[in-house]
Amino acid sequence: MASALPVSQTVKRKLSLHVDKDLAAIADLHYRPVYEWVEKPINVVHFTPEPASWFKLEQVHRMSIDQLQNTPLGKNDDLILDFGSHRVGYLSFYLDAAGDNVDAPCRLRFVFGEVPTDVTEDLSSCNTWISTSWLPDEVINVDWLPCQVNMSRRYSFRYVRIQVLDTSQKYRCLFANIQVRATSAVSPAVFNAIPPLNAEDPLLLQVDKISQVTLRDCMQTVFEDGPRRDRRLWLGDLRIQALTNYSTFRDLKLVKRCLFMFAAVAASDGSLPACVFEHPTLRAASDYIVDYDALFGVVVYEYVMASSDLDTAKALWPTILGSLRVPLSHLDPETGSFVSSRTELWKFLDWDERLHPDAAMHGLLLFCLKRAEDLAALLGYPPPYTDVIKRMTTAATSVFLCRGVSGGGSRCEDGLFTSGPEKQISWLSHAWMTLAEVLPSDQSKRILVSVMHDPQALRPLCPYGWAVFAEALAKCGAKQECVSILKEYWGGMVERGADTFWECFDPNDSRKSPYGDCRNNSYCHAWSCSPAWLLRDVLKLGY
Repeated sequence: MASALPVSQTVKRKLSLHVDKDLAAIADLHYRPVYEWVEKPINVVHFTPEPASWFKLEQVHRMSIDQLQNTPLGKNDDLILDFGSHRVGYLSFYLDAAGDNVDAPCRLRFVFGEVPTDVTEDLSSCNTWISTSWLPDEVINVDWLPCQVNMSRRYSFRYVRIQVLDTSQKYRCLFANIQVRATSAVSPAVFNAIPPLNAEDPLLLQVDKISQVTLRDCMQTVFEDGPRRDRRLWLGDLRIQALTNYSTFRDLKLVKRCLFMFAAVAASDGSLPACVFEHPTLRAASDYIVDYDALFGVVVYEYVMASSDLDTAKALWPTILGSLRVPLSHLDPETGSFVSSRTELWKFLDWDERLHPDAAMHGLLLFCLKRAEDLAALLGYPPPYTDVIKRMTTAATSVFLCRGVSGGGSRCEDGLFTSGPEKQISWLSHAWMTLAEVLPSDQSKRILVSVMHDPQALRPLCPYGWAVFAEALAKCGAKQECVSILKEYWGGMVERGADTFWECFDPNDSRKSPYGDCRNNSYCHAWSCSPAWLLRDVLKLGY
């Protein structure tokens, strides 16, 4: 039985079936096929228990690929291929037979693993509220041997476990020429031409490179949130991917395509879905997230700053205005503060269900409105949100900024932003208020650093929230603390064996998952790729 749905997943919103054909046509003009190249496994491995390691496993060499080609395999034989690092693509191999004759199909089970636990644990008992059809396993039957086998489904992996479920007593199978046809919107030539980070710290150099690999493997015909699971375009992930892309691969065409895909499926009230489906045709998902909707204009503004493409901004200006209507409907008419309870719509921010969203959402929306005003100035348009920005800036301090110790067990420290009746102090409330420039930069720096070292302040659960906090630190001048975060959090993944950055990481819990079971986590995830952008463009450790 699947885990129960979180409350955020139970709110239904009418799905928009409308597609603006003109905007969709612009998106189509910017479509291009992905690049392809061939990668091969480096050896055959197995794993032994190791309680001291992150995944409680130690990788051990079993045999070379050359040895495998001369090793007949029969019923119940089992092996694990190691490709050396993360790959996204299509597996193929040549399957031969040794024995009298092939009198029955060869039945094979494949499990594609991004991390060791994927290929060492039984996936059938995975219990998550998201569909287990995402689990990366497949059974195939090969009727006639020898033959070339080209698996048709794209997978995301470093390891491939192959189980021979059955042959017959008359023959055994032989594997040869195992390879993956890897894919990405980023060509190997572009990837290999990125100049190295201007830093001497080996951990930061690793973090930067793994960020690039993570982004590359998520960049397909759209910016996918994860090449293993979901495999679609999400608005929140898109912002982080686009920013990191500007610092590295500079594929402006792919960003433009994604922006017009969202604009083409805007609902009748102007709102945008949290994600869109590309296949079989462009359509909006039923998922709606208030903060993702608000961020659309920010993504357009940042695209214009990277590309100087004002024509795209003009074409998308009505979409930007429409995408802010639902977020603005959450403002209290009397105070001008963001009140999440005004609708049941999902305010995401981070996967931690304990986060009280009001203060962070207030800062986020204020940040989005300011970027819309900046874009209006670039386009020569009248500023549309000046009055509401003034009102929300006043509300940020009058409603959310604590000015004394509160009673009743609630926590309130002078000079910090709090949210909700319990006066919750969180990293994300302060991060978004900092990005919204509610307080002077030096004051924001002081309170961010204070919150960062407060053991009771609620930290983000996922790299998406950590990226926002790191961005806020860097932009208010706390650059040393930002580097510390990058080394502690993303460097923590590196030290635990990551070759792409993960969807969810709790340094104290290797099995943490927002879905109820880490076996359905994504271990190459778009919102985790931000360090290359932060290091190169925000902290200026670039070329």
